[in-house]
Amino acid sequence: MSWAVRLRTGLLANSALEGAARPTRRTASTRPIVVLVLCGAFLIALVVGVIALILSNLRHHAIEQSKQQLLATATVLARQAARDFQSIDLIEANLIEYMETLAIVSDELYARAMVGRGIHLMLKDKISGFPHIGAVMLIGADGGLINSSQAWPTPPLNFAGQDYFEALKASPRLGSMLGAPTRDRQTGAWTIHFARKFRGSNGEFLGLVVGTVASQYFEESYGALARGTDESTALFRDDGVMLARYPHIDSFIGKSFVRNLPDGMTQRSGSGVAGQRDVVDDSERLIAEARLPDVPINLTASTTVTAALADWRTEAGYLIGLTIVLVVAIGGTGAVVVQFFRRQSIQLDSTLNNLSQGVCMYDEHRRLILCNDRYAEMFHLPHELTTPGTALRDIFDHQVSHGLYPGSGPDEYIRGMMAIITACEPASTVTEFSDGRAMVAVFRPAPGGGFVTTVEDITEQRRAEKRIAHIAHHDSLTGLHNRAAFSDYLATTIDETLRAAGTFAILCLDLDRFKEVNDLYGHLVGDALLREVARRLQAVAEGAFLARVGGDEFIVITVGDAQAAAVGQLARQLRAALSGDIEIAGRQLRIGLSIGIASCPVDGTDPATLLANADVALYRAKAEGRDTIRFFEADMAAQLRDRRELQHDLQSALANDELRLDFQPLARIDGEIVGFEALVRWHHPSRGVVAPGIFIPLTEEDGLIVTMGEWILRAACREAASWPNRLQISVNLSPVQFRNDDIVRLVHETLIETGLDAGRLELEITEGVLIDDFSRAVSILRRLKSLGVRIALDDFGTGYSSMSYLQAFPFDMIKIDRSFISNLERSAQSKALLRGVIGLARGLELPVTAEGVETRAQFDVLTGAGCDLVQGFLIGRPASIDGYAEVVGRPASPERRGLPASQASAARGAR
Repeated sequence: MSWAVRLRTGLLANSALEGAARPTRRTASTRPIVVLVLCGAFLIALVVGVIALILSNLRHHAIEQSKQQLLATATVLARQAARDFQSIDLIEANLIEYMETLAIVSDELYARAMVGRGIHLMLKDKISGFPHIGAVMLIGADGGLINSSQAWPTPPLNFAGQDYFEALKASPRLGSMLGAPTRDRQTGAWTIHFARKFRGSNGEFLGLVVGTVASQYFEESYGALARGTDESTALFRDDGVMLARYPHIDSFIGKSFVRNLPDGMTQRSGSGVAGQRDVVDDSERLIAEARLPDVPINLTASTTVTAALADWRTEAGYLIGLTIVLVVAIGGTGAVVVQFFRRQSIQLDSTLNNLSQGVCMYDEHRRLILCNDRYAEMFHLPHELTTPGTALRDIFDHQVSHGLYPGSGPDEYIRGMMAIITACEPASTVTEFSDGRAMVAVFRPAPGGGFVTTVEDITEQRRAEKRIAHIAHHDSLTGLHNRAAFSDYLATTIDETLRAAGTFAILCLDLDRFKEVNDLYGHLVGDALLREVARRLQAVAEGAFLARVGGDEFIVITVGDAQAAAVGQLARQLRAALSGDIEIAGRQLRIGLSIGIASCPVDGTDPATLLANADVALYRAKAEGRDTIRFFEADMAAQLRDRRELQHDLQSALANDELRLDFQPLARIDGEIVGFEALVRWHHPSRGVVAPGIFIPLTEEDGLIVTMGEWILRAACREAASWPNRLQISVNLSPVQFRNDDIVRLVHETLIETGLDAGRLELEITEGVLIDDFSRAVSILRRLKSLGVRIALDDFGTGYSSMSYLQAFPFDMIKIDRSFISNLERSAQSKALLRGVIGLARGLELPVTAEGVETRAQFDVLTGAGCDLVQGFLIGRPASIDGYAEVVGRPASPERRGLPASQASAARGAR
């Protein structure tokens, strides 16, 4: 710090020399020398005390900083180690999942299926991208090594005595375990084993999948990061067994240590730092410990307290030397006391001229006493107008001559300033000058007359405030008003409209198909599209208020009777502005615009009601096909409320046993019934039977179809498995169920759980499954088909009916939609289309089912066209399976009315 003191003293001296050249005159009061001596003694004591306190604080800070560094190092290394073990865990999980797909249900089958050289090569390939993994091994239920990535042919090794093998085999709850380190039988190096249990379908123990990693891998990694010989890093298992350590001490590996956990840290809490005695050299050390996420391992990083305080000792030497310098400097202050008073006035000049504000002082005759450089710079004052005795009026005249006055004019400006000065009271004023600058002047009366003024340039502050205000009320992407500005404007507009007995309209706009564009082309294209949409809407809206209130949501407010009356025309113009292709980044994009409209005061007199009603109208517009305009009507709110009540009641329908399954027969063209389609029915406690066309779309909107679909699948398969006759059972799957891979697991579990032959289950899907994500859907369908189930394409003939679907996936059946069958008797075109579809199916060797067959005439047409299977009221209506007891091969049972939801839920709970 001594160089800083000298630098500051030099700057003061330079300022003093510059102030001496100025013509202003300064005076300062004197102080007794004894006061300075006493102050010097006090300062010496204060400096010594402060330095001692600083040294103590620096020592504490050095310890804490070292703790933080150790904790950060331990945390980073723990995360890296966790990723290493997680990669082993992922490989093991992947292998188990692969073996599950092979339907390995016994240890004998496990040993036979996984013993070949192909499996050995697959294991080597699995770990080829992970250099830290030494080997991955498949171990049987008896502990014998089945296969390994390490050697071929597989050596006759047995791991039955290893701790992880015995623990995983003995404990049904234990799924994986980290074994104690052992020496590799070939290399002699310490090796860590991470084992995962492989269970059969009933949870029986079939064996293990074990991954290994050498302790040396971690020790070399930690050695590369070590900054000195005092640092050490170690891995411990939860029970205290050391897995690896740098520096390496061979006798410690595999040994169990009782560790004192850092303050505030439990065995599973995460991380912490503590001071302890090292188990190696009994030195006092700082030890940080971090727990590996999802792995029963703790990592410790430590250093000696001596090393942690090395930098502190250097700083302490500097501070002690500084203390000596300060004491000598303070003691010599008395020798310069005279110079101190002599230069006090010059220092005052230096202080004033280094202020960021302009400062001036006038006497009672309004003549200048002093002003600083900043004041002269702000008002462009020449040297002659900054000398003491300059009249205030001369300074005002200079400002006027240089145009330094606000827009109200020079006379008004001067009168206002003089009024403040004459009042002789504290005051402040903000002035925006014609050159664009804004300044705040603060006046304070001085004792004996006169006044002091400080002036500050707040131009940048004002600009920043305007920018902040603009940002707070405008959307950063489009430049339109944002939701906050819209809320303020709406509340103000309602108040003004109600007072004037006028009217205005609010239009809620929502872009159709914007999400598809954003997902397909990315956010950059989506943002560019939003900017273009905003530009087009602004051009059409003209003077109307336009705001962006959400991702793809906009609001327009038209004020005045004339504009409110023409709101329909404006809505059509807004929709037309976004019709057709929009070119963004060389791509032709097509979107639509749905609009909901509400008027004030007819549809509401408060912001919440008015906005809610406009939103209801928008909801109706989107529900009726999108790219639609709808005005709010009173019954819309009731319909929406009824829809939401149904959605709420659906949440408890499963738990309350309100769902039942009906079964509709499927027959060959010769009349033989070959199977049934399971159809869900909702018996609402107060509404009665709710049509599937009403409640199924609601379950797909809120995702409840996943839970309901699982219940339908399990209930239908369980019912079909109980039939003496081996008839086919068909179950519909929703596109929502295909949004995750869990559907394959569900079908597999259901077949195993119910005992139903996979060949009897037919899963019906619509084109919606393929449209959402074609390649992913086909992948899931192939995995389902590999289970042995049949896949049918339902509602064929509606939607796109793309031939690419039939080419990309080998469906087992095509089901022609009932909309074609209903017109067969009247429409030659329907007959031609029917023959075309059946001819196409014949070429692809696919059977065809006609849905919705209700009359004998329709049946005859289908027979003549060569249709294979029929389904409809003519064959049989959907009903409880008891109505078809003879068909399924059992006597009718009056108690059996379908499978309630509670039974299916109980089955899931038992699983």
